[in-house]
Amino acid sequence: MMPCGYVSLTGVEQTVDLESVIDVVLGYSTKRSEWTATLVFDPESKAFVELRSSPQDVRGNSSEEGGEVAAEYITDTFGLTPEQISSVMKRPSEWRLIDLR
Repeated sequence: MMPCGYVSLTGVEQTVDLESVIDVVLGYSTKRSEWTATLVFDPESKAFVELRSSPQDVRGNSSEEGGEVAAEYITDTFGLTPEQISSVMKRPSEWRLIDLR
């Protein structure tokens, strides 16, 4: 198990196992300017989580955080349609990663 913490839509700290999530989209966050984002889907909790990383500083360090995101954010930020979001939820193992970087 590779645990990763994130904040749910209700503001509660949650943990997801990174070994069991489905990578949905690689792109950029609109919650944090200039941060990269990996959108994942957790089949167990049915949550979409944006894992964010800051740009590296002069020493090569970066900050990381995660937050659950709603369908509207996924559509606005990553361009997924409601049908694609539904497809990920219904058949997660069949999803193919989209790279927007």
